[in-house]
Amino acid sequence: MTITELAQEYENQYKALSTRLDAMKPLLSVYRGEDLVSLRRKIKIYYDMACECRRTASMLFGYYEEDVNNDRFY
Repeated sequence: MTITELAQEYENQYKALSTRLDAMKPLLSVYRGEDLVSLRRKIKIYYDMACECRRTASMLFGYYEEDVNNDRFY
């Protein structure tokens, strides 16, 4: 697997998590009490995971660009 393919996998996971988040958000107005607390906790976890996938994908997509930029200084 190449770095670009790995980056694409992270991007795909980001999209899947974002889709799941979009499906969960309408439930915020329906749930109450402990169910609402649990839902908010799950949304926070999925949000954090999605952000991390997006950051990792971005870093991997730019991996070779950083090498080119760093080579300039040697």
